[in-house]
Amino acid sequence: MNPMMERRLANKDMATVALNKLLNLVARNCISNGLRIFLYRLQGMRIGNGVFIGIDSFLDDQFPHLITIEDHVTLSFRVSIAAHGHHNKVAAVRIRKNAWIGTGAIILQGVEVGEGSIVAAGAVVNKDVLPHTLVGGVPAKLIKELR
Repeated sequence: MNPMMERRLANKDMATVALNKLLNLVARNCISNGLRIFLYRLQGMRIGNGVFIGIDSFLDDQFPHLITIEDHVTLSFRVSIAAHGHHNKVAAVRIRKNAWIGTGAIILQGVEVGEGSIVAAGAVVNKDVLPHTLVGGVPAKLIKELR
């Protein structure tokens, strides 16, 4: 690829990142949950129906297309979801149906939170959460099954 084409692609990527950062900032502070979800979807996140995302939650704005939140999920206030992190690791994050993520929880790259699971407030989730389980702590560990 020639240098001029590389600069155009880099500028486009920078413009996309800048737009996503702006949309993310507005979404984080938006009072309306419906508008907040609309703004996150504009960034490329896949968000299902009946989802609640609490105010001041941070959903990765550099790789928004790697975040999937299925139907009837609740992300409480100040939840963070990172699709990239340490050692430049980039991996998709998926929150399955009917999951509930507690206030201030952090979901790291490459994690899948299973259907019907609960992540306790303040937990740091660095590995997959099995369906219908409660996890908590730093790092998050199984507390109990929710059958």
